[in-house]
Amino acid sequence: MKRVALTIMAAAALTGCNAYGDGMGNILRGTGIAAPEADYDVPYVPTPEPVVDAMLDIADVRRGDMLIDLGSGDGRIAIAAARRGANASGVEIDPALVERARRNAALLGLEEQARFSRANLFDIPLRDASVVTLYLLPRINLALRPRLLTEAKPGTRIVAHAFDMGDWRPDAERLVGDRRIYLWIVPGVAGGEWRVTMADGRTAMLTLDQRFQDVTGTMDGVAVTGGLRGTALRLVAGGRVLTGAIGDDGITGEGWRAVRTS
Repeated sequence: MKRVALTIMAAAALTGCNAYGDGMGNILRGTGIAAPEADYDVPYVPTPEPVVDAMLDIADVRRGDMLIDLGSGDGRIAIAAARRGANASGVEIDPALVERARRNAALLGLEEQARFSRANLFDIPLRDASVVTLYLLPRINLALRPRLLTEAKPGTRIVAHAFDMGDWRPDAERLVGDRRIYLWIVPGVAGGEWRVTMADGRTAMLTLDQRFQDVTGTMDGVAVTGGLRGTALRLVAGGRVLTGAIGDDGITGEGWRAVRTS
């Protein structure tokens, strides 16, 4: 486990997050009552190498990825990612561990691919990450959850060792000995109202409620269920399956498209 000494302000401690609501404006609907200001101090316990490898495997870390390790300790996760061809950035509050991580990367000639900085992990921008790794206490995972859902790009892979994200169901889990690792794929924003146009010109109104990667709703009064994996959307409406991808211009699928109306 990574050693992190940090102060989390009440507004960040959204441990009861209920994401998503109807579109980005309500993406954190029902976040619950903010907790009082609290101090967290997570002792540093190194992640075993087999677990490091499994974390990178479950996230399919590869060349071209940008991995951010929150609470990077001696740098082993970021360095292992760099050895797979990824660019990696480790964030750690303990200056001695930051220096150790930099030395470890330099010994392998990976100081350009695996960089380390001393910072509060709640201050680190997440937008450029394609993979985020963490081994932190449950309350810190939950406090980070709103940022992971709203600041990381849809499709970003989140991997945690030992502790989950509360009621955000993981997309995959794996056991390594007696240690559990979790994978989440940051979902796109599907909640809201959409105007659907089919290939033959027929139109329909689609209303979706979203909770993390799960969606329910109606399409012209017909019940809809479905889910997201990143920007990939799959809906079942009246026995009909619709698949598509959520983009800046709406949802584009095979034989249909949709534009947001709210």
